[in-house]
Amino acid sequence: MWFFEFWLDVRLPDENNLLLFFVAIPIIWATMMQMWTAISYREQKSRALYWACHMLGVLLLSCSVFLISAVLNTIETSLDPTGNILFHGVGWSAILSIIFYDVVDIARMEHADRD
Repeated sequence: MWFFEFWLDVRLPDENNLLLFFVAIPIIWATMMQMWTAISYREQKSRALYWACHMLGVLLLSCSVFLISAVLNTIETSLDPTGNILFHGVGWSAILSIIFYDVVDIARMEHADRD
């Protein structure tokens, strides 16, 4: 997270492109999250598919961190300090909840294997 947000400091284009902020990014991220939550570790019947599922999850997490970092870095100048802290809290809570979902899904798979 630190690498994308603070080291690379990636920003979206300077012009106020409402299509980018309100259409493209939400559609891309919603599609990524749908893929992430629609594929379960329990459904993978082979080790190759299990690891492919995991690698896809890691890739989607990296892409999500990039998108959130780019948006946060772009709008930080338009927010006051409190708004900036709160918006960062929202963005990073979303990332942490995605990681938590993945951990819970792995635990479900392991629990199902024991039964």
